[in-house]
Amino acid sequence: MVLQTQLKQHKPLDQKQMDEFIDILIAKDIDDQMKIELLEVFSEKEITQEELTFISNSLIRSMYPQQPYYPNSMCVCGTGGDKSNSFNISTTVSFVIASSGVPVVKHGNKSVTSSSGSTDLLNEMNIKTTSVSDTAEKLDSNGLVFLSATETYPIMKHIQPLRKALRNPTIFNITGPIINPFKLDYQVMGVYETSKLEKIAQTLGDLGRKKAIVLHGANGMDEATLSGDNIIYEVNEHGEISHYTLNAQDLGLSYASNDQLIGGTPQENLIITKNILNGTDRSAKRDVVVLNAGIALYASEQVSTIQAGVHKAQELINTGQALQQYNKMGGKTYDYIG
Repeated sequence: MVLQTQLKQHKPLDQKQMDEFIDILIAKDIDDQMKIELLEVFSEKEITQEELTFISNSLIRSMYPQQPYYPNSMCVCGTGGDKSNSFNISTTVSFVIASSGVPVVKHGNKSVTSSSGSTDLLNEMNIKTTSVSDTAEKLDSNGLVFLSATETYPIMKHIQPLRKALRNPTIFNITGPIINPFKLDYQVMGVYETSKLEKIAQTLGDLGRKKAIVLHGANGMDEATLSGDNIIYEVNEHGEISHYTLNAQDLGLSYASNDQLIGGTPQENLIITKNILNGTDRSAKRDVVVLNAGIALYASEQVSTIQAGVHKAQELINTGQALQQYNKMGGKTYDYIG
């Protein structure tokens, strides 16, 4: 096979070859062992930035030849895999930023490496995920939708057993947050592995983001944290990338170790999210939500600086707007207390 020879020689694939690679992995009439061998060879080579764009394009086009679009839409999510067992930070952040008028298309999945993934928490909240076809209507009414990755990309069910057959991570560990079904204008993506931050930022630029932030949280998390310098790669609509660090203490937030962000079961994480949004939790858990929401408000061009984003996020929680957004979603409802 020409493709396998190309991979064994560690030569990069072009877009056409990447399409062929994905087609083989999801084909029903090709033996799984052959697919595993091909994925293993692919995973042994260091993926180039261009290949990351190509594989993202291939996966998106396999389901959405014409990608749907909703103006000014945004996703905030992480790759997972940091093994921090933190509570559902980005899901909580979604309610905050949506309450400011940002249309949020949150793409998530069940937990793989923690006690509670985003869809596990939504089930506990009695908030239903939305189909891609109903997303525009739901955004018009609620300003926020949650999409289940297993529903939006059922092809990944064919790839999942292949990934499990390999001992080492594959490129699919980082493509999940990249391949939102919608052609987004804005994105914040947390990544636990620092070596691919710049490649991911450039790929998001290639996919047409007006503005995006790819970050690695201090001390190894895939969310911005309160425990030190967070690594930030910011890409603008011209594809230009800036690189800097961000410390929560410089934004007026208190230092806290990552251990203070640990969550638990979906039931326990619901209580954490509820208490942050209803104003009763003033701990590090609230501060990390404020920090990440501040970054997202800046990335979505709601504010001109991350500092201003932090202040706006605090205001959205303090006035009860974030909780009001949560209550609009049709699940369990709560009163503002703080």
